[in-house]
Amino acid sequence: MRPMLLEKWDTFINELRTFFRGRGYLEVSTPVLLKFPNLDSNVEPIPVEVKRRGRKETLWLQTSPEYSMKKILAEYKRHIFQIAKVFRNDEHGRLHRLEFHMLEWYRIGADYRYLIEEIKELLRELFGYEEFEEISVSEAFEKHLGIELGEDEKDLKASLKDKGIHFQEEEGWETLFYRAFIEVERRLGFDKPTFLKDFPERLSALARVEGGLANRFELFIKGIEIANGWTEETDPEEVRRRMKTEAEKRNLPIDEEFIAAHHKIPPCAGCSIGVNRLFMLWVGKETLNDIELFNHEPL
Repeated sequence: MRPMLLEKWDTFINELRTFFRGRGYLEVSTPVLLKFPNLDSNVEPIPVEVKRRGRKETLWLQTSPEYSMKKILAEYKRHIFQIAKVFRNDEHGRLHRLEFHMLEWYRIGADYRYLIEEIKELLRELFGYEEFEEISVSEAFEKHLGIELGEDEKDLKASLKDKGIHFQEEEGWETLFYRAFIEVERRLGFDKPTFLKDFPERLSALARVEGGLANRFELFIKGIEIANGWTEETDPEEVRRRMKTEAEKRNLPIDEEFIAAHHKIPPCAGCSIGVNRLFMLWVGKETLNDIELFNHEPL
């Protein structure tokens, strides 16, 4: 069984590489240790104390290769992809690990709709899927919870209370959203892979915003989030504004070099896929705990 699983992993990773190389992407490799942390909402980076020339300093394990890959985009302006090791603090359970593999790629001149179609092609090749669902966040809230999603915090609290979803009175709109979102996402992607798109502006991350909606999507299969992608915001001042908000909220430093790179980043779209989860589904498992390859974390 063990050799067979290793062979399947080898085949799977090669399938991913073949897919992207066949579409004109170059594979890149970037540092795992960063001078500045990724400022991903709801993701906690892991600091690492090191010595350099006898002096102590704090570096950060990447939570995604996004910052480093966008610096490459700024300089070389090519379609790129990477299968990287990433690290996220306080991640545990049947679908989470402190350390896991992430597939990330960027397509020059594309938008998030292009990426959705590209992922459909990947899923056809890997799984044989032929049918897919696309639904907006607001449509999903209405369909699966009967909640009309709006910007008013009081209305959202009233909706959650009506649906029996627990929350604290002092919680803000974003926290309330994710309390309801947990109930939505576990219902997605059972009949067919589901692309959840058009997120509210305040959940845009670094996606371009048009008409009050983020050009962003997430992919769900059997209630499991697999992918997260968007049309990239390339205005450095807008990127600075969003990163500053997140940095101040969490008391974390900002990578000014990353912001400056946006002066040279061409219009593009980017996406990440949790490789461990996708492999789990590919071999017919329901939890990462069933895959020995992913269960050698330090105690």
